[in-house]
Amino acid sequence: MAKYSFDTITLGEILDNEDASKLFWELVPEAKDYADMLEMGRPLTISEAMPYIETIADGLGIENVQDRVEDFKTKLESL
Repeated sequence: MAKYSFDTITLGEILDNEDASKLFWELVPEAKDYADMLEMGRPLTISEAMPYIETIADGLGIENVQDRVEDFKTKLESL
């Protein structure tokens, strides 16, 4: 069983974990411009945050969101 899962790990835990945070920033470098939103989302699991993430990404015109999410999920679960 994976140590980290989108259903259990919160955004805050990802940001506070060195390995998970490194993966996150590599795959979502645009998020650095949205520190306030990230702070508000800290208590949410990734699964809970996905509707917000998708809406924000669409609004910013970010492409290949689903591919990036799947890549992050795979790499996170392998930690």
